[in-house]
Amino acid sequence: MLHTRTSLYDRCLEKTPEQLFVNSLRKEFELAPAASKSILELAKECLFGSIPQTVGKQKFICASLKAIHGRPLNEQEKTTVEVTMDNGVEDLDVLRVQGPKALRQLKILRVSEEAYDQGGILTQEDLGRLLQVSDRTIREDVRDLVSDGLVVHTRGLEHDIGRTLSHKARIIDLYLSGHVYADIMRRSRHSAHSVKRYVTGFGRLLLLVSKGIGDLHELSRLLCQSESLTREYLALFEKHKKGDKWPKVYLELMEQLSVLYPSKKKVAIARRGRRHEA
Repeated sequence: MLHTRTSLYDRCLEKTPEQLFVNSLRKEFELAPAASKSILELAKECLFGSIPQTVGKQKFICASLKAIHGRPLNEQEKTTVEVTMDNGVEDLDVLRVQGPKALRQLKILRVSEEAYDQGGILTQEDLGRLLQVSDRTIREDVRDLVSDGLVVHTRGLEHDIGRTLSHKARIIDLYLSGHVYADIMRRSRHSAHSVKRYVTGFGRLLLLVSKGIGDLHELSRLLCQSESLTREYLALFEKHKKGDKWPKVYLELMEQLSVLYPSKKKVAIARRGRRHEA
């Protein structure tokens, strides 16, 4: 049936930049679907280091974090923020696996955090306007998210929130605490691909730390991420570390990533071995 969730996912997927790239490879070079997708993933990793920015962004005017509570709306200090309303394939994955409610809640988390990082603060009314749903729906979604231990930065809740983790750091905290991917996906409303990407990012930090790199600015530069996120990752690194010994999950993650990021010495030895065999 065309109206099933899977059919909707497949039809939407055909309109993404990623699928256009894959289709071009298959048509112009007659590559198999699996080979085309592998080239796509390699290209994204080499060119961007992560999933490229999507086109589904929107500018929105909201209250500034500096705005004083209690004043009329027309007297409040405002700011313009840019939020991601459509995150391409990753949003479609959440829609396919977890359904429209989970996707809406993911968007609530994402846009509220993006606005917050840019010095703005959304109200639940703003979220309803952005997502084209009622205030009641937003209130119920926020309640569900908070009950799962997630933080939603809205103007009504902000005064009751202390220092919190970003959604990326929250996912890493769940992973290091022993939660399986399925549980992390349910709690965070993120796709498996997103969870894996964040875990890989934390693993790359472990590799750098193991080589003696501990400077915040240098780590952020090498990881191509903000200093605030790197600071959160370092705090989680210390939180889950057991004294001077690294926990098993750190060692397992580094072992997995060492295959993807081999040292130059190992690469050189492997190449010499292949030449010798030839």
